[in-house]
Amino acid sequence: MSTRFLSDEQVEQLRSFPDIGREELIKYFTLTPREQAFLDAPGRGADARLWLALQAVAGEGEQVAL
Repeated sequence: MSTRFLSDEQVEQLRSFPDIGREELIKYFTLTPREQAFLDAPGRGADARLWLALQAVAGEGEQVAL
């Protein structure tokens, strides 16, 4: 038995890119100096820095404290 939990409209929205301008891209996907300093802490490997950077930019609208 097949069960769908997303409507066709929701599936299409997830498959498409939002209409976002260059300025918004730069604003939301550029790390602040404080975030960069946090990522560059001694002992962090490249994989940890990448993971933390992704979390930082993904949470921009949610007041993520580093």
